[in-house]
Amino acid sequence: HSGYVNRDDIVSDFETRGLPPPAAIIRGDSLSYEVRQRARDTIGGGPFDVVVCDPPYGIREAFQDDGNEDAISPLTQLMYAMGKDRSNGNPLLVRGGRLVSFIPVR
Repeated sequence: HSGYVNRDDIVSDFETRGLPPPAAIIRGDSLSYEVRQRARDTIGGGPFDVVVCDPPYGIREAFQDDGNEDAISPLTQLMYAMGKDRSNGNPLLVRGGRLVSFIPVR
């Protein structure tokens, strides 16, 4: 294995690393209830132990650089959405679950 991720065929990348394939690869805006529900449906409708997200780069920084203290970053919006899902009895994470986000460092 070359050590590089095969972005054109993610499932084959799991195979070349000797890992079991994922149940699904969910691509979409996690702020969308439909995307979060599609993810839950993939594992039988329940919550996840861990959610890994990779927010679009440049958006988080724009919220910090524009000087608008009232602006809410996409990651914060996701946490609000997840809280609303939990309040409505449809949590995305189990209690004690982890939200992992890749955030660039300047």
